[in-house]
Formats: sequence, C-alpha cells, structure tokens
Amino acid sequence: MPLLTNTFDAFGLDIGDRSLKAAYLKRAGNNIILKSMGSVDVEKGVFNKGDLLKPDILNKHIQQLLSSCGPKKITTKYVHACLPETQTFIKLLSFENISTKELPARIREELPRHIPLSMEEMYIDWTEVPHQGEKEVSVLVGAIPKKTSDSYTNALRQCGLTPVSLQIEAQAMLRALLPAEFPDDAPLAVVDIGATRASFGLYDHGSVQFTVTIPTASEDATAAIATQLSISIEEAEKAKKTMGLDPQKGQGSVRNILLPIVNELGDAIQKNAAFYQEHFSGPRAVKNILLCGGGSLLPGLEEELQLKLPGAAISFGNPAIRIFKGEDLALNLSYTTAIGLGLSNVL
Repeated sequence: MPLLTNTFDAFGLDIGDRSLKAAYLKRAGNNIILKSMGSVDVEKGVFNKGDLLKPDILNKHIQQLLSSCGPKKITTKYVHACLPETQTFIKLLSFENISTKELPARIREELPRHIPLSMEEMYIDWTEVPHQGEKEVSVLVGAIPKKTSDSYTNALRQCGLTPVSLQIEAQAMLRALLPAEFPDDAPLAVVDIGATRASFGLYDHGSVQFTVTIPTASEDATAAIATQLSISIEEAEKAKKTMGLDPQKGQGSVRNILLPIVNELGDAIQKNAAFYQEHFSGPRAVKNILLCGGGSLLPGLEEELQLKLPGAAISFGNPAIRIFKGEDLALNLSYTTAIGLGLSNVL
C-alpha cells in the first residue's frame, strides 16, 4: 500500500493520539470544495506514542466521528489515513549514474543504513524528486514498521473502511499548506504542535528534506499550568487558551510558566534548521516558518517565536489555501493533516 500518495475517491482521516479528524473534499470544475469535516476526542491509553493499544476503542471513535461529520454525510468507505510521525521514517536518498531499472535494488540496499529497521521489518514507498545534478537521481523514501502499518490497516478494515493509502504526516501537511504554485526560492520549515508531540519538517528543492519529532506538546503546557497554579486540568486548559503568553493577563503568571516551554521549542527549531545547513547538500538558509496544529494557536506564540528567531518570518499556515471559499477555515490549524489527506482525492 502506498505510504506517500495515491488518488482515489476517498476522505482524509487524521489519526492522532488524542483526537481523530476527518475531511472530505470534492472537485467542482476548477474549484475544490470541502464537503464534510469533523473531529472527536480520544482518551488516553488508546495509543502510546503512535502505537495502537486498544483497536476496539478506536473503532468506536471512528464510527462516532463518521456519524458526526457535516454538513454532508461521509458515505464513501475509502480513506486516506496518516501514519504516526513517531513511527514513520522519511529519507531523501541520492544516487549517481543509476538507471531506473537499478533504482529499487539500490534503495533497498541503502535504506537500512539510515533507518533502524531491516527491509523485512518495514514497508517502503518512494517517489522521485527534483535533484541538483544532471547525473543524479533523488528519491524521497517513506518507511514504516510492518507491525504498526498492519495494526492501523486492520483497525480501519474492522470499521468497514478500505484504506487506499497510508501517508506520512509531513507529506499531508505540506499538501494542505503549500499553494499550487509555490516559489522554490528558499527552504520552508513547518512546525506542527499537537496534543502529545510536535514535529519539525524541512521543505526545500521541491521536496521534504527531513522531519523530526520535537519533545514539546500542548498537553505538557497544560499540565505545567495545572501543577504550578494548583488548579484542575480543565481550568489550566482554559487559562492557557485565554491568557497564553500575554504578560498583562493574570499578572503574567501563565506566561511565566509557558515561557520555558516556548524557549525550548524555539531552541529545537534553531537546532534543526542548523542541522539542515550543516548536513545536507545544497542547503539554503531557512527564511520562512509556518506554524500549524491546534497547539500553535497559543496566544502570543507567533510573536514570541519571532523574537527568538529574528532571521526567519514566522506565520500561521493556511490549511484551506486550496479550498474554494475556505476563508473561515484558515485558522482551523488542527485540521491541517486531515485536509492534506483529503486533498489526495482531488489533486
């Protein structure tokens, strides 16, 4: 089953540790229309860092999600789902003086040197990408442990769904965030802040160059507020969303708790941008950073990161950039991956 892309009449399903999100898009002439979307929460214990522990409960939540999506009901059984970032590997490989016929064998020979799995333990998929040299062939390879892929596939089938593709999250996010005509004049970093983890993806030369998980999560910020202010998780979540990093609200008490976490995030972004420049061929300075994921809507985060990273322009991504009359969805950043998956149906 393809890990990167496929085209079929299907909806997008973002399977996260703490939530499920769906987006179903259709093409009408030259326009892309969002026909249906929805979200349900997932309690702790169903997943652990991307590992599916309780498929029966996931089944229940998927059925709940599909029954609650609107405004149109999702009737197709076909689905593009994403794989957990913590369980997937993505690697850009380059080969010189190689024929198309030789490429599969060379990929299988080279990939285990970069990924802590044997070829027998993983499913792989790849696509050729733009390259720098005339005699060079570059391929973006996605890999996932068979155990993880099989558990997700079986869970979807138990719900009566037919998975058309299992995609790597970074690919789906970029599909949603990049306009059809994206200028390739500088690298673009995408920082996705979710409930249980954050990720950093670097896009350059027409392809994802690398992705990495960042140990910063929205739930960690909420827990820190609850602990230090001796309030409930529910109260802490409300304080986080209303006060955020504003020094004028609550005498800056919430800001003071969140600032070390935000500084760690900024340090991780700097570190990974520097890693790209030091270890990749043909690197360019990162000038633009897009924020997405529900955790990126923390009040004051964009401004605080801009102070810490003055060399790059930081802004919110727009997951509805390709959607007709999608202005109301522009800041619905928690749906970025689901929309990117749904776009597989129409692009």
